[in-house]
Amino acid sequence: MPPAVGVEATSVLQEGSPHRARRASLRVLNRNIGQVVFGDLLFDTWYYSPYPDNIILGPEHQHAPHKHTGTAADLRNASVHTLNGDQPQCRRLYVCTFCFRYTPVEHDFMQHLQHHRNRREQGLETQPVPESAFKVYEWEGHTVWEIDGEKEKLYCQNLSLFGKLFLEQKSVFFDTGGFKYYALTYTKPASNTPVTKGRGRKRSSSVLEDDIFHETQVLGFFSKENLSWDANNLACILIFPPFQHRQLGQLLMAVSYKLSGWEWEGGIIGGPEKPLSAMGRRSYLRFWSERIARFFMGQSADADGKRVFHKTRKRTVNPRKEEMTVKDIGNRTGMLPEDVVAALTEMGICKVIMPKRKRKVSNEINGLASHADQPEPEELATMIVERSQILQWAEKNGVDLTSPVREEGFLGEWALSDLEGSEVIEDSGDASSV
Repeated sequence: MPPAVGVEATSVLQEGSPHRARRASLRVLNRNIGQVVFGDLLFDTWYYSPYPDNIILGPEHQHAPHKHTGTAADLRNASVHTLNGDQPQCRRLYVCTFCFRYTPVEHDFMQHLQHHRNRREQGLETQPVPESAFKVYEWEGHTVWEIDGEKEKLYCQNLSLFGKLFLEQKSVFFDTGGFKYYALTYTKPASNTPVTKGRGRKRSSSVLEDDIFHETQVLGFFSKENLSWDANNLACILIFPPFQHRQLGQLLMAVSYKLSGWEWEGGIIGGPEKPLSAMGRRSYLRFWSERIARFFMGQSADADGKRVFHKTRKRTVNPRKEEMTVKDIGNRTGMLPEDVVAALTEMGICKVIMPKRKRKVSNEINGLASHADQPEPEELATMIVERSQILQWAEKNGVDLTSPVREEGFLGEWALSDLEGSEVIEDSGDASSV
């Protein structure tokens, strides 16, 4: 067994990192844990999580009188859990990257890691998530695993508790039976040497730097209700702080839409559980906008494998237009109409055309004729979306029009979609009216 060393063996997120540059109110208020050691990374927490006090306070507090225990009411009331002034109850919590069990004692953490190593050597652990989990997506090292919250209650409870440290709005921690969890992992190629990409630094060799961490890592997750009355395709989503800003959230959102089965016969279109947090809304507006941009630019197909625009052999004097309603766009992208409108508004690429023709309506009241200008019933305001505007929007915002997920990466029943014959369409300056 490699010698156990102090926390110097971890990678500390550098000062100036976007994950340390949180407002003071978020760094201090309502937190009961100061920092977490996750594998070989050390970083600050953001919010309170209802970890049991009898564990996170450590052995020296086991018999302390008047010990306060965190409750759901504390979370609802945003109570501040501190021991000395503004210091969190637990200064540092060690969290296992394989099962998300936790301890404030470093020595116990090292012993726990050795337990996992022994199980791996005996062939009892063959994947970085519970053995009952199975793959639903795998592409270029990224894998999404489905985990049943009923079968793996302890794992999902621990995962939820860890996630709450970085989620402002989340309420499910212990009753996981009605949920599926989807964990995102990344397996580095065998030839690559682990790097931190400037987010931390490696120290002395130790058990923390063993390949047990670097072979595969859990980067984040999303959860989904087994039965949602609102047809929600996602309950909560989180990419862990050290792995954010790599488009991984976009990947998980795209997977959640695919797994909702909206494109199948009898499928139901839905979206994330609402209301969204401020950060969640920003992320989804970006995701929805990019999804619509890919759809209009012909970089993606709808449920029937049809493109919005079709290649033409000749350029016409007047660009060809296709008309569709907001609902049509939603049906062909799997998005709710209100989400389509929110994305189009955010993108600012719509030109509203008001109806021009009007007809005079004559009404006789007591023998007197009155006239009023009223639009034709079928004449409604029209929004024009031009492909050139979408390209400008994409360039301005640094958007890659390639989907964050590959259709070929879905496995099992989710690999049934057949998009053969689809092709990338050349820009022809077409416009679409909504």
